[in-house]
Amino acid sequence: MKRPEGHPAVEDPVAAFEAALAERRATPLYLRYREIRDWVLRLTSAEAPEGTPSAYWREELAGFGYMLDASPLIVEKLRHHSYHLTGLKVYDYRTGKDDRIPAFAAKMAMLETVAGGRDLLVPEATELGGFGFEIDGALVNIDTLKFWEVLIALDKAAVLGGLREAEAAGERPVVWEIGAGWGGFARVFKTLLPGATYVVVDLPETMLFSALYLGHLFPKAKIHLHAPGGPAPDWTADFLFFAHTDLEAVRPPRLDLALNMVSFQEMTAAQVRGYVDAAWERGAPYLYSLNRERSPYNTELESVSEILAERFWPHEIPVLDLPYTRLPEPGATQRLAKARDAGRKKTKTAREGPGKPAAKTARGYRHVVGWRKSEP
Repeated sequence: MKRPEGHPAVEDPVAAFEAALAERRATPLYLRYREIRDWVLRLTSAEAPEGTPSAYWREELAGFGYMLDASPLIVEKLRHHSYHLTGLKVYDYRTGKDDRIPAFAAKMAMLETVAGGRDLLVPEATELGGFGFEIDGALVNIDTLKFWEVLIALDKAAVLGGLREAEAAGERPVVWEIGAGWGGFARVFKTLLPGATYVVVDLPETMLFSALYLGHLFPKAKIHLHAPGGPAPDWTADFLFFAHTDLEAVRPPRLDLALNMVSFQEMTAAQVRGYVDAAWERGAPYLYSLNRERSPYNTELESVSEILAERFWPHEIPVLDLPYTRLPEPGATQRLAKARDAGRKKTKTAREGPGKPAAKTARGYRHVVGWRKSEP
């Protein structure tokens, strides 16, 4: 059937969609994704057997294999897919979930009281599908408050102030995050201390999130994606990324802080000990941990703090008497946490072996700063 004369042509919606998708594949964001994806594939193909992740992480990694062949539409909403690493879902912050806002506001008030202000609060970024509730002009979710809490702990421990003094003196402090997840804390830290060098060591697949996210949020940043046999690490870069199997290459000229959030508890004892030993051997004066002693379902680890104590003197930094995963009742007042035993003494349950969760596991997450021992 011929189209009546003068009648406008109807564009084929399939062809239009494919054309739009082709344009998105040519954007700097998607080209960057392809570059990082190819780097990740090379790292995973060369992964050494002894670098095998724990059983927990093998299961987690299997859940987001589709990210290795992501369409531009997925890449543009990267934060929506980071639930594989955090458990946070954009659905919980959509319209209709506003009844949670008072609880978020109450916890923000608690943290503001402890911190003496909001100078260390860095809201969630809206780029790449950032999500949360808008509260007092800030986009906030559980991760936002967790990162704020971590910065408060580092500030209370006088670690953050020392890093800022070094930066103000024209030095370039080096911070090493062991397991950076989707890169959220790295972004927060570099927002507050832009002159620092931030080193990430992680499972290659997870750096598909963090390297892409940080490269997009800091378009002018110098980024080093390390590959065995490739160029030597550039320690003047803003961000350096290393596979967990290439730990030997992580030897910066200085190391001011090593930190881990919520992934030591998922590792094997040998893996945690390897990172703690590496931080000590590279001269880190501090090793910060936000972890439980171990996750209840992790049978390959007994106690994070006992391993940390082999090389560092662990000190718990009280922030809130409420884990970062929980929200208070609306209108609740600030409750300061009390420091607890760093966990160097094994409980009966812990001595029974790694087949059962240690009794300390129930004590939940703790902010612990380890001060470097002169001798192990």
